Amino acid sequence: MEGRYYVFSITLTSSGAEDRKLTPYDDLDTAQRKYHEAFNGIGGGPQFISCAILDRYMNFIPGYRSYWQKQEVPPEEA
Repeated sequence: MEGRYYVFSITLTSSGAEDRKLTPYDDLDTAQRKYHEAFNGIGGGPQFISCAILDRYMNFIPGYRSYWQKQEVPPEEA
């Protein structure tokens, strides 16, 4: 696939702040690497992470659209 690729990510922090990014890349390999890096915050402060790779026409790239959400542990299980 040729053309421009965009990594779109949304992160919700523990304080409730929302961080949205749309970053362009010239090749799919770099976009794929950045897609996976978006999930590096799992287990840290973020409460929610969503990420996708879009092509130059803003279509989703198959297999590169996912999210993670922190699950609250009930007090009796902690």
